[in-house]
Amino acid sequence: MAYTCTQKFAMKTPVIASIGLLISSFSLGQTNDTTQLKEFTITEKRSAKQFDQSARVVTTIDKKEIEQAPVQTVDELLEFALNVDVKQRGPYNVQNDISLRGATFEQTLILLNGVKLSDPQTGHHNMNLPVRLEDISRIEILHGGASRIYGTSAFAGAINIITENAEENTVSGSVTGGEYGFYQAGVTATTAFENHSHRISASKSGSDGYIDNTDFERTNLFWQSEIDLNRLSLMANAGFMDKGFGAQNFYTSAFPRQFEKTRTYFSSLTAEYDFDKTHIRLRSYYRQHHDRFELYREGIDYYQRTGNGRFVMGNDTVPSWYNGHNYHQTAAYGSDLNVAHTWKLGETSVGVEYRKEEIYSNVLGHDLAEPKPVPREPSYAQFTQFDERENYSAYIEHNFKWKDLFMSMGTMYNINSQFDDEWFPGVDVSYEINKHFQPYASWSRSLRFPSFTNLYYEGGNSVGSLTLEPEKSVNYELGTKFVSSWFRGHVAAFRREGKNLIDWIRYNNSDTAYAANITEVNINGAELNGFFNIHKLLGEDFPVFSVRAGYTYLMADTTSRNFESSYVLDFLQHKADLALTSKEYSGFQLTANASYQDRVGGYRNAEEMRETPFDPVFLTNLRLRYRYKQISLYSEISNLFDQDYVDIGNVQLPGRWVKIGFRFIIR
Repeated sequence: MAYTCTQKFAMKTPVIASIGLLISSFSLGQTNDTTQLKEFTITEKRSAKQFDQSARVVTTIDKKEIEQAPVQTVDELLEFALNVDVKQRGPYNVQNDISLRGATFEQTLILLNGVKLSDPQTGHHNMNLPVRLEDISRIEILHGGASRIYGTSAFAGAINIITENAEENTVSGSVTGGEYGFYQAGVTATTAFENHSHRISASKSGSDGYIDNTDFERTNLFWQSEIDLNRLSLMANAGFMDKGFGAQNFYTSAFPRQFEKTRTYFSSLTAEYDFDKTHIRLRSYYRQHHDRFELYREGIDYYQRTGNGRFVMGNDTVPSWYNGHNYHQTAAYGSDLNVAHTWKLGETSVGVEYRKEEIYSNVLGHDLAEPKPVPREPSYAQFTQFDERENYSAYIEHNFKWKDLFMSMGTMYNINSQFDDEWFPGVDVSYEINKHFQPYASWSRSLRFPSFTNLYYEGGNSVGSLTLEPEKSVNYELGTKFVSSWFRGHVAAFRREGKNLIDWIRYNNSDTAYAANITEVNINGAELNGFFNIHKLLGEDFPVFSVRAGYTYLMADTTSRNFESSYVLDFLQHKADLALTSKEYSGFQLTANASYQDRVGGYRNAEEMRETPFDPVFLTNLRLRYRYKQISLYSEISNLFDQDYVDIGNVQLPGRWVKIGFRFIIR
């Protein structure tokens, strides 16, 4: 049920006061980030011991794997990760939808150094990251619902991107060129002192496009500073991203020549203070996002705006109902406080979080009393609509270890200005049979609120709905972890029972997609994953240094089948991934990533005007690198076997793409 902001918080004042008393009563018994998520804390490195102690599945892609991978961007890297579904609309992070374990792109939380990057307009913008691949220390993927830890956005899991600390004075850079006019150039400078360090990076990339209207241009800027004052440590981040791209068939094939321009501003400040057994962390952040979407692309070789506001390309005039482009400006900002204490009965943690989301738009929200000019756009571009919502949450969690048994249990209470209050309880249990085997079990509840696009959008054969209810799920998981000197892996079976899942659906072969709640969809799955250090197993003379392999199987059961699904029922039923790194010979090293993907569901084929199933695809990327002192030269091929495929209906993805480049570092 939806409320107005005033009505909601007038009713909830006693509840907020009660939460405050609860937090006060536990202020002497609190903990750091939960034990099962130690791998999500910002530390120098991840160890096998941390993996073994964890009661959840956390997949880590470390710095070495990132440097060696035959990829240029974060989304390409995740394409070959266990149970990660990267549905691309364009390569090189033009736009992609990231999801975990058969969920939708709106149901996976993206974090940068623990700070939420979720965009309230739409999850299509969640991966608009202001960082270079070279800035990243590691990526940690938490599989399974995590609402009790991270709140509503972590419906099916979370991906935490952790940037690298500056440890010395360096200047590094890279330049890459390739087919279709592709270019990438970036530079990073770091400096480190006794108790403070700093990093700044900049990059620019682009391409002429592999088919018509797939060109793009992107600029990134990123800054990070850290200060260590004995017990107090501070970390500040700020970033900017500017991106423009041809969006051929991105959102509808009825109007193929689309274009989109986005800008992202991001900043955060984290302060941490350590006592002997107590740890306090306070984090604040701000993210602003600008989006201009052109259903009919405006430009020299495309449509031109005439004096009466119409758009014309040669003899083609756009329909009279098209009044101009869509403009959106969102802001998401907030703070969270975590106080932690270790005591004789284990570790107890409590915390609170506040987050506000707002949007100015000319299509999403309620009518403004007076129009507002769109920043950095012509005077005719006006915001005419607005909406906002506030979210408060409080949590308590306790971790307990007795001999070889570990248990973590807790709950989060959430108050939102537009929807009903919710509890997110959960419990994780693991038992260490010996130093190599650790079975575990997990149960939790998750929830996600509709985005502003889900609620309000109308246009391009898509219609939102103000009557949408939040998505809910109950999550179950059983598994076993394995750890040795040369192997690290796990086997797991899981089930997510989803209710009121939000999808864009079409009835009776209609061209119009409507936002609606699907009554019930359950995802059942099994996965296995392993990382093999071949040199530790077979000796350093073996030609292969390391292998990472994984396989996932997913199956859905639902009572709702009388429609065509855009997202919820289009998932990877089979996904098998393999990453292989060779031994380095005289400076030469070969890296290969491969992924077999078989997607269920289908899409409405624009040419045949009928539902068409997705074809399986086998993707392979290769990189041959030569390293001499502080310089690396490399040749890279993506989609080696020139596969013809789509991740999203009618959005053709590129075939084989060859690139060459070099990297350097000056110390």
